[in-house]
Amino acid sequence: MDKFKSDLVISNATIEHVGSLKNQIKMISNTIKLSKKIFILTTPNRFHPIDFHTKLPLIHWLPKWLHRKILIILRLNFFAKEDNLNLMSENDLRLILKDMNIKNYKFYYIRLFGFKSNFLIIGEVN
Repeated sequence: MDKFKSDLVISNATIEHVGSLKNQIKMISNTIKLSKKIFILTTPNRFHPIDFHTKLPLIHWLPKWLHRKILIILRLNFFAKEDNLNLMSENDLRLILKDMNIKNYKFYYIRLFGFKSNFLIIGEVN
């Protein structure tokens, strides 16, 4: 199996497009399994004032069910489906990594207008 592993595995702004939390956890797990040494995950911050996918301010801070209803009303049906957009917070990501017993990682932040717009997580495989 090691012949299919790479020293560095990068997932760039993909995890918010794999669907449910269960799928997001599976994606992180697979990213780590594919790496011999280092993994990098990036994703937009759910709590940045502007959602870069819909270009709408603040409504993505609402409960997800309500956010999705508003997107449907605005005819943004593609983004209203969890399978296509499931934004994550820093807390979501930290809890997943903790549950997976991943300890050797660091969060970095990309900022826009002073707010954390994107997360960059660099970790070492245990």
